Amino acid sequence: MWIVYQKKDRRVVGLTAINDPDFDKESAVGEIVKGLLNGGTAEKYDAVQVKDPDQALAFLGRPFDHIVIGESGKGKAQASIETPKVFHLLIQSDAPDVHPVDGIPEIKADGTSFTTITVQKVDDRGEPQKSRTDNDELHLRTTAGTLQSAEGKDITAVKLKQGQAAFRLQSEKARRVATVSLFNADANVQDGAIRVEFI
Repeated sequence: MWIVYQKKDRRVVGLTAINDPDFDKESAVGEIVKGLLNGGTAEKYDAVQVKDPDQALAFLGRPFDHIVIGESGKGKAQASIETPKVFHLLIQSDAPDVHPVDGIPEIKADGTSFTTITVQKVDDRGEPQKSRTDNDELHLRTTAGTLQSAEGKDITAVKLKQGQAAFRLQSEKARRVATVSLFNADANVQDGAIRVEFI
């Protein structure tokens, strides 16, 4: 079996079937690239051969983003399986929760009151992620009210800075519960949401 990847970023784009005898490398790359939408030329791609049938089966059962192309000690490309880290968004509001049961923060339904919502990127153990690379762009949606930057300008997205961001939800005059959703393009960062009641 051959694992075909882009030379530029070593992103896996396809796997050949397990064959005996196996394809030659050039045929394997050509066959996979031919099936790619806007794949370009075969020169942009390379491949790693997996000869062990049990190891080949393990690769076949994995999503491509779990297959990592690295280098062996001898400088040859080799494939391995790595499960990507999953991150979560810890979302909090500075508005008080005065209801005895529901746990939803409240602000006045007057069209001018707002709550500041803070976001912290955390790992699966709840540890804050504060590196310079933790700068994901989060897209925002709300079912009610207006999303604003800390300066009061209308927004539809925020960018994390060292894993943190803050924005406002301004109320509207109708009494209701708003659900603010946060999501991004990185499948390894779980989407999140918070509810705020306008009373």
